[in-house]
Amino acid sequence: MSSLRKKAMIRLLLCAIVLIATIVFCFLLLTGTFDGSETADPDSTSSTTSETLSEDSGESLPAEGDSSSEAAEPTPEPTPEPTPVNFDGLSEQPTTVYAEGEQPNFTVTPDSNMNLRAGPGTDFDKVAQIPAGTAVTALGTNADETWVVVQYEGQYGWLAKEYLNAA
Repeated sequence: MSSLRKKAMIRLLLCAIVLIATIVFCFLLLTGTFDGSETADPDSTSSTTSETLSEDSGESLPAEGDSSSEAAEPTPEPTPEPTPVNFDGLSEQPTTVYAEGEQPNFTVTPDSNMNLRAGPGTDFDKVAQIPAGTAVTALGTNADETWVVVQYEGQYGWLAKEYLNAA
């Protein structure tokens, strides 16, 4: 073999080694295992097998760099159930509760005071009396939307919607 061919082969071999080293380096950077920090056990971060054992179940799981396996999707956090709203002091709770920001505003009719009741009807106990022209915010309603729950001076109660003016 001529010296020119030997030099070309050596250069080709060196280029192949540099290419392989570059690919390995890029792979380590992309997977986050080559972040520059030292670990207590250098063998714990390097894996030469395509599978590792799960510590919890003993099942065989694909390694991070295994291209034949699908990427594991994170388990979504469960959506917390909304806590039921309880309006203290009411004999009957509203069937519909308005979300904050969607609560309609009303004013008591200007010609008479209104009785704040413990339930949606005149047969429920009177909780308080609201003066004429007072502004109130509806927090909820009964099923047929004829009565609304409001809070007046720290007390919850029901008002007949027919005697309220939209504000």
